[in-house]
Amino acid sequence: MHSRLAKIGAILADETRAEILTALMDGRGRTGGELARFAEVAPSTASEHLSKLLDAGLVTVEAQGRHRYFRIASDEVAAMLESLGAAAPVNAFRSPAPAALTYARSCYDHLAGELAVLIFDQLINDGHLDRVDGHLQLSESGTALLASTGIDIEALRRSKRPIVRSCLDWTQRRNHLAGAAGAALLGISLERRWVIRGSQPRSIRLTSQGRTALAERIGLALE
Repeated sequence: MHSRLAKIGAILADETRAEILTALMDGRGRTGGELARFAEVAPSTASEHLSKLLDAGLVTVEAQGRHRYFRIASDEVAAMLESLGAAAPVNAFRSPAPAALTYARSCYDHLAGELAVLIFDQLINDGHLDRVDGHLQLSESGTALLASTGIDIEALRRSKRPIVRSCLDWTQRRNHLAGAAGAALLGISLERRWVIRGSQPRSIRLTSQGRTALAERIGLALE
């Protein structure tokens, strides 16, 4: 385990690799060329860094025709990266997170940022999420709430992932909802246009329909 941690630490210590991972944290597949432009390095340099990330098991690659698309390897890897961002000193980053990313962004396949933390807190306070023996669980009322949005509860139960899991938010340094339910909630929100993707990687925008849905469905009234 020690050697594994040391290897991952060395991988993440490089700023270019950190930039590449940041670009992939929106859950989308991106080509090496796209990642090179995001990290502001030559394609050959990006390729070298991507090889190291692949070797470390932090990203995966999928070939589609002539293109190869890179993605974060798993929800667990995304959670680790988000938590490391929360634990790092503020001055460890190139610059503060843009306001849009601080308020709402994707964290791999679920919602993160101030909005996500507010939703998580509301679910906890209303008893839709419970902690049993230190583990987060979806309560009966929480199950009914998710079902009312159109989420397939049986699909959540069949998932190999935990149905609900907390993820330490990078900018808020508090928990937001992850796991299969977190992914399903972001998915249905995008499908119903309660939220839409912004122009920046990872950025998410709350729509007026989404503001209404939050108030009516979970009792979260936003100013």
